[in-house]
Amino acid sequence: MFKKSLRQLLLAAAIFPLVVQPAMAHVIWFDYNKGEYDVLFGHPEDGAEPYNPDKFKSVTGYDQNKQIVPVEIKKQSDSVSVIPQGDIAALTAFFDNGFFVTKSPGNSENVSESEAEKLNPDFEVGHFLKHTKALYGWSEVLKQPFGLPLEIQALKNPFELKSGELLPVQVLYQGNLLKNPTVEYEGEKYTIDEDGIALVPYVVGGFQPIEASYTLSLDNDPAADRLSYETSFSAERNSVPEPSALLGLSVLGLMAFARKQGKGLKSTK
Repeated sequence: MFKKSLRQLLLAAAIFPLVVQPAMAHVIWFDYNKGEYDVLFGHPEDGAEPYNPDKFKSVTGYDQNKQIVPVEIKKQSDSVSVIPQGDIAALTAFFDNGFFVTKSPGNSENVSESEAEKLNPDFEVGHFLKHTKALYGWSEVLKQPFGLPLEIQALKNPFELKSGELLPVQVLYQGNLLKNPTVEYEGEKYTIDEDGIALVPYVVGGFQPIEASYTLSLDNDPAADRLSYETSFSAERNSVPEPSALLGLSVLGLMAFARKQGKGLKSTK
C-alpha cells in the first residue's frame, strides 16, 4: 500500500503540468452521413480515430415525442454506424473504453479487467466510460434530460442560435447538477459559474460537439482506482446548410478548422 501511495504521489507531481491543460480523454459523437449515423471516437477538434467496435455497447434512437425508434447497428473492422428504422430527433450511445494502467508519466496501456486487477495493487488504473447525446430536433420533451450517467444539458434551443451566440449548458451526473465538471469546446476549457453553467460559443455550420468529463475515486474496486466519465453533446439539422449559414461561420469556426488540420493524434483513453 505504501509502495502504491508513494508511486501515486510521484506520478501526480510528474503529470500535474499536463492535467491542468485543456486536453482530456477521448469522447464519442455521431456524424450524419447519407442516411447513416457514424459513431466517431477521438477529439472532435482533431478528428476521428479508428477504434475497436466491440467497445461500442448500446445506442437508442428517439422521435420528436421522445418515443423509441428502432435502429440497425453496422459494425466494421474499426468503426460503427447506426441506421434508424424511422424518423429520429435524437440519438444516445454508450461506449466502454475499458481499463488503462499508467506505469509512467504519459504512458498508459489498455488492459483487460483481469489484467487491471493484477496490476492495480502497484499501478494507477482508470476505467473510462463514454456517452453521447445528439439532437436533430427540439421539443418540450427533447429538451429534458435523457438519463445518461453524465449528460450535457442545453438550457436554450440550439437551433435558434445564430453563429457566434452563446449556448448555456449544464452538466448532470446521475441526474444531479455538477458544480465542478470539465467542459470543453474546440479543445478549450470553459468556466463554470456559480449556477453550474458554462457559456459555449455556438457555430452554425461549423459545428463541433461540446465535451464534458467527470472523474470519481473508487475505494473498493479491485480493478480500478478511478472511474472516468466522458460525454458529448451535439445538435444539428440533417440537411445541407443554406449558403447564408456557411457565410455566417464565425472566426472561431475557421480557426478550429485550421487547428484541426494541424494537429496529430493523442492518447486513446
